[in-house]
Amino acid sequence: MTKMFDNSFPVRILVVSSMHSARAKYMNILITTSSLLFFFNKILVLTGKPLQRTLGWLLGTFAAVLFIVYFFLIGTHILSVLEIGLVLLMGYRFFAKEETNKKVEYLLGAVTAGMVIVLAYLTHVGMMTWMQCLAAFGMLLGTYFLISVSQVVGSDIEIRERIGWLLYGVGHMATSYIGYQKGEWIFFAFQVWQLLLCLVGCVYARREVRAEATKCVLVFGAVLLSLSLLAIIITSIYN
Repeated sequence: MTKMFDNSFPVRILVVSSMHSARAKYMNILITTSSLLFFFNKILVLTGKPLQRTLGWLLGTFAAVLFIVYFFLIGTHILSVLEIGLVLLMGYRFFAKEETNKKVEYLLGAVTAGMVIVLAYLTHVGMMTWMQCLAAFGMLLGTYFLISVSQVVGSDIEIRERIGWLLYGVGHMATSYIGYQKGEWIFFAFQVWQLLLCLVGCVYARREVRAEATKCVLVFGAVLLSLSLLAIIITSIYN
């Protein structure tokens, strides 16, 4: 019996190890797919025509749904609240297209404010880090400003868009730091990439200028992503 146990024990370790490896692989695929969807969401919303912006909001909605699954699987259920909020906000703008419904948008504003207050309280009691709270704060409020931009007219539209992209950038700055701290290099690269897109939206108002600036961001992001992949390969070799 002892001999049988001794022979089977390494096999059990290999089985458990392969299961963990497969899980990690699927989780990486999930987070990479979600990040790509959010990336294209920002490009289309930032530079696209009305139909393209609508498609961008749809991609953002799908990305948020995937992140809900991701956060649930890794056990950080609280962060799913952030993504549920993004699903509501982006889903509304997708279905509403370029139209506006002030009653619905005011209601969504109240829900967003409520979520931010709840997340701040959870951070205060130690259930979230302040960096996670900052990420949630920036992304939720940034998204709300962008989806409700049609409430205002004239130069106020430009101001509201700039504020939305600035807040979104704050959120991605926080997630970039979190990714860097945890050594999640692919996640980190996508967050920095999206942070730069948010800065383009904050600095430039005209979509033609945004399109040119976005091309530069795409090149820089591709280099950054390549370096991140290289870092992962080198790390895996030496480990």
